[in-house]
Amino acid sequence: MPIFGGLEEAALEKILGRMREVTLAPGAPACGEGESGRQMYLVRDGEVEVARTTQAGTRVPIVRLGVGDCFGEMTLIEMQPRSATVSATRPTLLYALGKADLFALYQEDLHAYVLLLQNICRELARRLRKADSRIAELLEAAASLSAQNR
Repeated sequence: MPIFGGLEEAALEKILGRMREVTLAPGAPACGEGESGRQMYLVRDGEVEVARTTQAGTRVPIVRLGVGDCFGEMTLIEMQPRSATVSATRPTLLYALGKADLFALYQEDLHAYVLLLQNICRELARRLRKADSRIAELLEAAASLSAQNR
């Protein structure tokens, strides 16, 4: 899993020892948009769908995540409500890592803590770049459609 890149075996054991398993049935939410978040999740098996609700109240799927992907990491970085609802699309096994677990890692192994945060930041930056590309494509399509309708 990319989020654990560069971590030594001992640090991985510390982190994995703190993680809790969460099992979801199809359709079950792992977390809900607007909720106060306290943990991030890694997909061990199965698949989840990330969706947001528009201002009009429509639920819009954004992305599906599978084995090796993580979500909810923003809650470990900022103190904001969850930005999306994440639900299982099929039987799914997640590993949860909470804020308290991250703080304990900070106290026990500063180097591992920094590497883990760097990996989380890299994942967030990768997603931001992908979102920027999607936004640019949508704006281009909208401009093209607008030009055709004139």
